[in-house]
Amino acid sequence: MKIILILMIIFSMNFIFMKHPLSMGMMLLMQTLLSCLICSFYLSSYLFSYILYLIFIGGMMILFMYMSSIASNEKFIFSFKLMFFNISFLYLTYLFNMIDLKSLNNVNNIMMYMNYNNYMIMKLYIIPSGMMTLMITIYLLFVLIIVINMLMMSMLTLRSSL
Repeated sequence: MKIILILMIIFSMNFIFMKHPLSMGMMLLMQTLLSCLICSFYLSSYLFSYILYLIFIGGMMILFMYMSSIASNEKFIFSFKLMFFNISFLYLTYLFNMIDLKSLNNVNNIMMYMNYNNYMIMKLYIIPSGMMTLMITIYLLFVLIIVINMLMMSMLTLRSSL
């Protein structure tokens, strides 16, 4: 669990340094996979995280198709600044590895007195997984609005001219 959280932080920091649209999409895809893994750890059923991952993949396929048509001939340049940043961040993470993430397990102590059905439903919407559910919902709304706005323009590659 701690490794997945560290990987999410590293991918978030790497996203800042990315300049190529396809590498940004790859980072976003990795973030999606890791967030769905974290969501599946909190829930006993993997169905919600699987459906969420499929929805994200559908949106990412649309974005990938659009970005590959825009940036088809751009060269991917390897950044040494990004590699140095990753190494230094991993070193700092190793130094600060003494921080214990037991506050994430407080959900189990709160929900111990509820019955099993309420526990499964409430686990999605309370801290810390409630913030993740809210952020995923806002992200899906944002991607939906962007895709609709891109399709409403008349001279884009995704819209077929009949």
